[in-house]
Amino acid sequence: MTASPRGAVSRFIAADGFFMSAGLAFFFLVCLIPVLLLGVSLVGFVLSGEEAARHVVRQLVQQFPVYQAQITRVLLRIVETRTASGLLGTGTLVIFSTPLLSASRLILHRLLGVKGDGGFLRNLVRDSWMALLLSLLLFTVSTMTWLYHAFRVLAVHSLPLAPRWFELAALPLGLMLSTVMFYCAYRYVPRRQVRMVPALAGAVLASVLWEIAKQLFRLYIQRISLYNEIYGPLSVLIAFAMFVYYSAIVFVFSGAFVAALDSRRR
Repeated sequence: MTASPRGAVSRFIAADGFFMSAGLAFFFLVCLIPVLLLGVSLVGFVLSGEEAARHVVRQLVQQFPVYQAQITRVLLRIVETRTASGLLGTGTLVIFSTPLLSASRLILHRLLGVKGDGGFLRNLVRDSWMALLLSLLLFTVSTMTWLYHAFRVLAVHSLPLAPRWFELAALPLGLMLSTVMFYCAYRYVPRRQVRMVPALAGAVLASVLWEIAKQLFRLYIQRISLYNEIYGPLSVLIAFAMFVYYSAIVFVFSGAFVAALDSRRR
């Protein structure tokens, strides 16, 4: 296992990992609103339109360690003023969500050494299904979070436990959901399916690194950040984009770790 971290670092550097992370962050920002609208439309089968929008946006914003109130207001304003109904509207959202999955697949293919792209139409169909599955995962996470908060409210009034214990319990739940998300990405997004053990190991690594990145970024913003002094009103936008970039670095580096493990088992 000691060779795997070295292999991950060498693959990350050889594949221009920081540059690929910047590209992935760009596509995430471009596809953010279509993915959110897809999630809202799916959650809208259970909740009303406004409640669905607030619920989905809240789930996404909770992953950002700072400026949650400001980001929530901006995203809600965008989502609530956009309408995409019917099969045509849903299909349009799916198509506009696929570049994020295409970029993720291209990055993983480069790390894994997969040759060939499989064809435009085939990749489009595959990415469309993955976009729908991503929305379904967002719906599942929203439902599980809602059930957790409902259980927490019930337990606070019926069990003699301090609230801080429930806050500590939220960390393993968040790590588990992040692991599921990264596992699906590493195992099923590439055209050549990755073995289960490397995909799971990479997903666990990505979840832990992502949680560490959240805490470090929060400390940086609260203690030594100069975003407000330099960018003024744009500080929230810059911080949002920078955290997306750091998250992309975590995804790409963990993908390099997956590739290093997978190559040893073939």
